[in-house]
Amino acid sequence: MTLAESDREGHDRHVPHRHDFFELIWIRRGHGRVSCDLQGFEYRANTLLVVSPGQVHAWRYETETQGLIAGFSPEFLAVNSEHPGLLAKLPFLYPEFMDPVLYLDETEGGRIDLVFQQFQDLVQIEAPGRDDIARGFLLVILSHMRQLFARRGEAAPQPIRGESELLVQRFRLALEEHLPQIVEVGEFAELLNISRTHLNNGLRRYTGRSASELIHERMLLEAKRRLLHSTLTIAEIAYELRFQDPSYFGRFFRKYTGVTPGGYREAMQHAAIAC
Repeated sequence: MTLAESDREGHDRHVPHRHDFFELIWIRRGHGRVSCDLQGFEYRANTLLVVSPGQVHAWRYETETQGLIAGFSPEFLAVNSEHPGLLAKLPFLYPEFMDPVLYLDETEGGRIDLVFQQFQDLVQIEAPGRDDIARGFLLVILSHMRQLFARRGEAAPQPIRGESELLVQRFRLALEEHLPQIVEVGEFAELLNISRTHLNNGLRRYTGRSASELIHERMLLEAKRRLLHSTLTIAEIAYELRFQDPSYFGRFFRKYTGVTPGGYREAMQHAAIAC
């Protein structure tokens, strides 16, 4: 749908919010900023960006903004796919790897705009095969973005073919879906129907980090999101993230950031006021 259609449906993009699906957002014209978790990005005409499941984001329109949004779940893209490991080959979909924004020149912008226009026109037709058409357009756009990021020279991990590649994708999706209800390595291994050793070895081959390290990184990101974008107390955040008590949460947070949760919240609030 268009940005205007989304706004009319009551989606207040100026208020921090999150989705449980991916969003591909194509900005045809306009200028402003979008905050994604702990980062902010400028957008302008011919900007293409990705918002991942769980990312807290908000928009600030500085001029009239026009564009299109394509939302999809990992499951939708994978249906009948001959490439089950596709998402693992697209590191720009995951915010821990790189900035998920592309600023295109007029030529590349024209190509992407044409694809989005055709996408919008064809998926509005209620007819057999519409979902397959949508998956096809998503594949075209995502593959083109993969080339554009590679051309930009992003330092992203090289995908490993085969089992390790698919394991990383499954683990990432499991983290997004089940954290913080599941936080233990053994629970994730059981969910994926593999051993702890198999899980750790596969993740280390691809990311250089163990399952526990990746879980802690993801827990830290979730803690920062809630400290920055919610009014929950430190204790409430600790219990929501399944820490035994607020003091244990405080030690965990300080170990990875060097500051207490309260100190981090205060510093980020002061920084926001200064901006």
